[in-house]
This record gives sequence, structure tokens and C-alpha cells, in this order.
Amino acid sequence: MYEYSSKFLNDIQRVTKTFQDLTKNNIVFTSVTGTVVDCNTLLFDSNVSLDHLRKLGFKNYFLFPLAVNCSLSGFFILDASHIDVDFIKLCGKYIETSLKEIISDKSNQIIILDPIEASKASSLAQSLNSILSISEAPTGAGVYPLPSNFTVNGNNAGDSSPSDIEKNIMMALKYINSNLEKSLTLENVSQKIYLSPSYLSRIFKNYFNDNFINYINLQKIALAQEKLIFTNTPINKLAHSVGFSQTSYFTKIFKQKVGMTPSKYRKYNSAIKKIYTIPRNLEWRSNKSVYEISKDFFNKNEISFKARDLNGYPYIYSINDLSDVRNKAGWVYTVDCSQPIIPASEINVFDRSVIQWIYTEKII
Repeated sequence: MYEYSSKFLNDIQRVTKTFQDLTKNNIVFTSVTGTVVDCNTLLFDSNVSLDHLRKLGFKNYFLFPLAVNCSLSGFFILDASHIDVDFIKLCGKYIETSLKEIISDKSNQIIILDPIEASKASSLAQSLNSILSISEAPTGAGVYPLPSNFTVNGNNAGDSSPSDIEKNIMMALKYINSNLEKSLTLENVSQKIYLSPSYLSRIFKNYFNDNFINYINLQKIALAQEKLIFTNTPINKLAHSVGFSQTSYFTKIFKQKVGMTPSKYRKYNSAIKKIYTIPRNLEWRSNKSVYEISKDFFNKNEISFKARDLNGYPYIYSINDLSDVRNKAGWVYTVDCSQPIIPASEINVFDRSVIQWIYTEKII
């Protein structure tokens, strides 16, 4: 359906940009699936979307409901702080006209309904909560995130079936993770999964808070670290085995991410006995910590682990029967191929791409 497609979101973004450039007034769109769109941003994680809406700080706003093919698709939220009340309805007409001009498929019926002022929006949200309680549905199930003074709180987007956008990301991740030994570019990955490079780049950046190439490089370097420790493959051949055509470029990226060259990493980490690598996927939510993501990974893969309190923070000291031995061996963790100095429970995964748990028999 058009109203749930990537084309629809791109068209919405063009409208917000055109409107903002012309009127100099801020406007943002939130869909019924929780996606937030403005002239510079596409956000698909409901937690990130809600944070973004709150940070906009709209004190006085109007909602313009958008109906596509007789179905509610979402709301344009207009910052009305500097707009005369008499001009509000004209704004809705301009949005509707712009949409009809931008949408190439004229079979889609586009209607912008009369604006709803902030006070009435709050009453509407309360009514929705009442309806949900009648049906005994979980509070906020399927409800889109709204500005902070609304009473409806949308649940995590992952609670429902994957959207088209999430399916696209899942296809991209599946291809990337199965082909790390190949040269992966935005162009060849998008071609394999039948998406445009610009669209894949945009949804990757906005969903993972990281650019496409950096994500791939981090996964490749994490794989290279394992190969450096557990094989004797020469550096030049190892570089090719993780998709780098030039050893010099591989060495440059490795040093940039890890802080030392591949040969030094192999030399200084010969005491490593086990590595668990956790690449980012759609199950990572921006409000979770490295510790929570790690727990989820171990539980899902039926990997036993033990944790205890250490100075007020949870500390994983045993994974699959490999346990810390005081002053001799133990578990450490890395995030994006570098070792933090703070507890895993205190690091948010908002813009992180890969976690590794490493058991070493050399404790410094």
C-alpha cells in the first residue's frame, strides 16, 4: 500500500521541506506506524522518534490529519508559535496541494482534514486511551508517538509485525552478514536487494544512527579480529578474506577502529581464547544498554552466562563455563572494536554497531 511505502515517506519529506522553505515555519509528520519525518530526518525507531518530537519543543501547535485513500495515515504537526490563527487553515490547504502535486500516482486520494489545536489533541489522546482500555488492549498498542504533553505513549515499533522499511533493512543486514568476505558497497548491496542506493543509505542512517559504510567496516574489522586471533592467515590474505582488495586500506581502517595495526593486534592478543561477536540488528533499541543487548543475545542463542554486582553495576563474569580467574583470566567487552572504561550497563547502544565479549588469559 502506498501509504506504508518508502515512496510515501520520501514524498512526505519533500512536502515538509517545501513547506518549511517557503513559510519558515517548522513542520513535522508522524505516521500511524510511529515513523517521524521532517525536512532533514526519517526516524523509524519509536523511542528515537518520541525523543525527537520532544526536543522540537513545540509550545503551540496544530495537528493536520492526513487521510490517504480514506484511511488515516498520520498527522502533520505545525509549530504555530509565529503564525496568525487565520493563516492556519491555509497551511492545511497548501500541504494538501503540495502532496497532490508531488505524488505521481493520481489514483491515490489525498485529503488533509481540518486542523486540531493542541488542547483538543490532548482530549483526543485521552479518548484513544479510553477506547484501548475498553478493548483490553495493551496501553498504546499500535498508537503513534505524539509530542510530550500527549497522554498516549506508543509502544516499541518492534511489538508489531515488521514494516516495509524494517523488511528492507532486514534484507540488507542478511545480505551483509552473509557476504562480509566480499567487497560491499552501497551500490552493490542496494542492487542485490532491489533498492535505490540513496534510499538504503537514508534508512540505514536514520534507523541505526550510523552511515552504511561505517557499519560494514565495523563488522568486517570485528570478523578480522577473530581471524587474527584464531588463524595464522597472513595479513594480506586475511584482508582479502574480509573483503578488502588492498592490504594497505585494510590496515588503515583496522588501525582507525582498533587503535593498532593488525600485526600488533595479533601479537598482543595471543592470550585470547574466545570471542562472541554481536552485530547490530533490528532488535537493538536505542534506549537499551550494551549489557541489556548482550543479555538478550546470550538468552536467544541459549548461551549460559552469569553476572554479579560489582560496585553497584551488573558485571558478566562467566559465559559458557569460561569464568574469571582472579589476576589470571577474565571477560572484557568492546564496543565498535574498542574497549570502554565504564560498565556495560552505562553505555547506550543508540549509535553503536557491534559488541564483542572476549575471554583472555592475560589480564593487565
